[in-house]
Amino acid sequence: MDDDMKKYGKTDESNDSLNGKDGTNGPEEERLTNQDMKSANDSGDAIGNEPGNEEDNPDTENLPGYRPADRFDASAVHHLSGMYKNWFLDYASYVILERAVPHIEDGLKPVQRRILHSMKRMDDGRYNKVANIVGHTMQFHPHGDASIGDALVQLGQKDLLIDTQGNWGNILTGDRAAAPRYIESRLSKFALETVFNPKTTEWQLSYDGRNKEPITLPVKFPLLLAQGAEALP
Repeated sequence: MDDDMKKYGKTDESNDSLNGKDGTNGPEEERLTNQDMKSANDSGDAIGNEPGNEEDNPDTENLPGYRPADRFDASAVHHLSGMYKNWFLDYASYVILERAVPHIEDGLKPVQRRILHSMKRMDDGRYNKVANIVGHTMQFHPHGDASIGDALVQLGQKDLLIDTQGNWGNILTGDRAAAPRYIESRLSKFALETVFNPKTTEWQLSYDGRNKEPITLPVKFPLLLAQGAEALP
């Protein structure tokens, strides 16, 4: 009998472990224990799941007084059509006022005003690389170097406020200007005499609050009639 049990791997120890005689739970007792734990978790009696026990809940601890929104509450419902309508009007007015339309007081778009302001700060009577002017203007203009470079080329091609040096293209043939690292510019004598006056200039903080820029320049010449306006810098 013992030989047969050893042959098939059945010993008294294995029988005792199956019946729970070695101090551990047998299969039937384990099933009962799991059922008890499950019922305790479902009823909220398990540790850490008691109603009102907020100390062990990290979400409740980090967000005191948080209440989820009721989707049936009319005040919490936002209609997408109305939201897009308001957002589009805000964005359109921002584009028109901050990028596309010249100010009636000085005839300059914001990017043009910032370019002239940067060139005035850099002015020492000598030519500066356009790439250097573009990088300096980025302290005031948050819309990227490409828009600044295009606006500067347009100002230079009109040959009024900026003296140019190098290949600046041709507005009659449509030829583009050379790369910013190859062309140079400086403020013209006309611009120095008619555009700037620190005593009568109103200032505001730049987009990041690190510098001051003019709200408008005290231009003593009708630039809006002389230059016109085109494109979106």
